[in-house]
Amino acid sequence: MKTVGLREFEQNPSEALALVESGLTVLVTDQGKPLLRLVPEAVSRTVPETGVPAALQRMLDSGDAHPPAEQGMPDLALELAPELPELSHLLVEERDRERRR
Repeated sequence: MKTVGLREFEQNPSEALALVESGLTVLVTDQGKPLLRLVPEAVSRTVPETGVPAALQRMLDSGDAHPPAEQGMPDLALELAPELPELSHLLVEERDRERRR
């Protein structure tokens, strides 16, 4: 992201727009306070070769994001509580207790 002061932006807006056209985001500030953000319009929502969203691909290319170490969704229930019985077993036990009353 490139930061530009309001005066500089007003004197040379075409320079800021050229940066946006090249794919950079430009933050315009007024006395150091953010005033507006110019963000490039995504030409394509996904990268055709990979199917990755274009915004994510830009972040991967710039190093702002990293791909996951493993593919797929982790089975968090097993990782967080491997000793707990399955929910279906708990429900059956609860039902049996209710029937015995």
